[in-house]
Amino acid sequence: MSVFPVKMTSPTAARLKLRELIAAPDIVVLPGPFDASSAILLANMGFQGFWGGGYVGSASSIGAGDLALTSMTEQLRFCSSLVDATGLPVVADCDDGYGGVLQVARTTQLFERAGVAAIVIEDQAAPKHCAFYDDFPLRLVTKDDMVAKLRAALDVRQDDATMIWARTDSLAAGMGVAETIDRAGTYAETGADAIFVPSTKLQDLAAYSSQWDRPEPLVISATAFVELTLQQAKDMGFSARIDAFTPILAALHAVEDVMGAYLRTGTLASTQDRISTFKEFEELLGTHAYAELEQRYHGAGVAAAAGSGSNSASH
Repeated sequence: MSVFPVKMTSPTAARLKLRELIAAPDIVVLPGPFDASSAILLANMGFQGFWGGGYVGSASSIGAGDLALTSMTEQLRFCSSLVDATGLPVVADCDDGYGGVLQVARTTQLFERAGVAAIVIEDQAAPKHCAFYDDFPLRLVTKDDMVAKLRAALDVRQDDATMIWARTDSLAAGMGVAETIDRAGTYAETGADAIFVPSTKLQDLAAYSSQWDRPEPLVISATAFVELTLQQAKDMGFSARIDAFTPILAALHAVEDVMGAYLRTGTLASTQDRISTFKEFEELLGTHAYAELEQRYHGAGVAAAAGSGSNSASH
């Protein structure tokens, strides 16, 4: 364990933790932080892993939706900030791998080196976008092309604990349950460690998950199903639930509430019960721990210098 007030143990430990969480009897919730400080807050609340979402990463970094406008390195920086801030398992949304098999291999190498616990690759055709957008056509690559990408990711993976998740958007594209089962099964046979299928139709997800007869765990998104309980998702056969948007939507609502009152009244006096104090913010970031650490090293240096001086004086 590092002496620094960052909670990292090791990337492998985080990866093994994610595998343990997914294999546990209870469904694991993976919320999507929108920056490092929100990740720390969620960790302090007890969440044990995170979704490094491409949509939220894009919204946070360039103020745009999920339209393939951010680069691989921009998403890498977003996900690595969550890893660095908490040391907890981060599942990195890597879109279509940012290209063909060579780009997928490079993506896998860089994200793995950054310490993420899992890398998610999807079978959308470029340019990819949010599967739930109505204004953009949803096109998928062939099953063989997706298999080639998965093989590339699996072949360059250096740590066997790193999970490679396969995502198929076949349900969202209207291809039906049978095609989804076929694609997901093929991706699992290729070596994918988990299967993620986004959809806005719960009956389709229930139909596909009820027919799943493989050991690879299934992942569900909470985006379209806010009223679905964790127990219900578990009973449907899902091992992990992604909650990509709630943290950022809650934060934006709070900012609008507080700052709107500020504009209307010309004072922040009426909003103090709705915001954290600066002291609480500093406690969240661990500033005091950093100050103690700096003093420890400075103190050690002074003591060493004094000892060196006494030794030289005795000779």
